[in-house]
Amino acid sequence: MILHIQNAIEPATLDAITESLSQELFTDGSQTAGRAAKQVKNNRQLRLQDDKPAALSMLLKHLQRNVIFKSSTFTKQFVNVMVNQYHTNQEYGLHIDDALMGHVRTDISFTLGLSHIDRYQGGELVIEDTTGERSWKLGLGDLLLYPSHYLHRVNAVRDGERLAMVGWIQSHVRSTEQRELLFDLKCSMSEEFEQRGKTQQYDRLSKSYNNLLRHWAD
Repeated sequence: MILHIQNAIEPATLDAITESLSQELFTDGSQTAGRAAKQVKNNRQLRLQDDKPAALSMLLKHLQRNVIFKSSTFTKQFVNVMVNQYHTNQEYGLHIDDALMGHVRTDISFTLGLSHIDRYQGGELVIEDTTGERSWKLGLGDLLLYPSHYLHRVNAVRDGERLAMVGWIQSHVRSTEQRELLFDLKCSMSEEFEQRGKTQQYDRLSKSYNNLLRHWAD
């Protein structure tokens, strides 16, 4: 399941956090790339290490409060989190994320836009699946969640600066298909409850959701 969530974090909060991030020191992005990825990775990055910088840790806390994020990821732990910075002519060519980071499995990748969409040109996130290529240009607060097994790239920024938080999640539910089924059930439960309250239909949906989660979660 590929999920695009708009306004995942309120803009006022993001503006304050990105202003703080602009004061941080970004390093060469190729330092954390594998041997093959080093050949196609051309950006700058800021990593979350020992809960610093505080702005990046705060971003993560706000993201975890988003209801759609929580109900679609079943986050067990964040494997790695960083902010990537792209200036004119910088890009990240086609690659796949490592299956293990620090001996922890990566199930879900995410990108949270930290730049206003009109402040950079290019820089689309492109994902390859069995139907071909799909692309997203992410503005401030736009969140894209996708399974880590997809090949993907970031197109070259033609002008301006593209800033985005990226990270990887180990989920309590390993299977992409199972997470999607649970997410659909959760959405149906919420809709039923909001429209009709605690009905027999809600109880049946809740029973199915919780028993499937109990069966699939590790």
